[in-house]
Amino acid sequence: MQKNKLLIILGVEGTLGSFLANCDDIDADILGIDIHQTTNNKNLKYYFDCDFKERNKIRETIEKIPVEKYQKHLVVSCIGTFAEPTFNSTVFEEEKIYESIQVNLIGTSHFVIGLLKKCLAKNIQNRVVIVGSAAAYVGSRDIGYGVAKAGLNGLVLSLSKSLSSKKAVIIGINPGIFESKMSKGVSVERQNQAVESTHIKRKGRIEEIANFVKYVAFDAPDYLTGSILNINGGQYT
Repeated sequence: MQKNKLLIILGVEGTLGSFLANCDDIDADILGIDIHQTTNNKNLKYYFDCDFKERNKIRETIEKIPVEKYQKHLVVSCIGTFAEPTFNSTVFEEEKIYESIQVNLIGTSHFVIGLLKKCLAKNIQNRVVIVGSAAAYVGSRDIGYGVAKAGLNGLVLSLSKSLSSKKAVIIGINPGIFESKMSKGVSVERQNQAVESTHIKRKGRIEEIANFVKYVAFDAPDYLTGSILNINGGQYT
């Protein structure tokens, strides 16, 4: 039986996206999007491949989304990728900055804006939750990643300011370090430094992050639009 809400998860193959897709208490049909499908997310009603570096692919994917079948769309962007494990000025690769910003910021922005344009043309209600990173505030040794995540804060504020009168609620969430494939992909030293910079002295648990994202996507008041929310254990340095 089709539900009246569609939850669209960008980056559904990542730790957070996959966790959300496998929650049994979500009252919505779920559409997952990622560069390729590698796992079996049991609750997906739809799945589309999309390379967020490719503008044409983004446009094609947006066109496939059956927006007219649903009364409300909930978009959760969990897109995130590291371009380089640690910045090193002696082996600096400028191309890595372009790659990281293209996926983490420009591709994500293109997709969200294109989807909103399609939905608003049909007078469909939307809520967008853009999951960024504490790197927006503390920076990152992957320079492109840090720049991109700071840019997502600007995306949230700008979209909210532009679209709040048109049935669109836009909210940002910046998690600190939490248990994920991405965090395991950097050195133990970097992980330990991030943990030590928290007040709570541990990584966030995936269920802590996911439950917060679910609340913001489904239950938080519309008056939160334009807000950048932090769930980081006190990780501000």
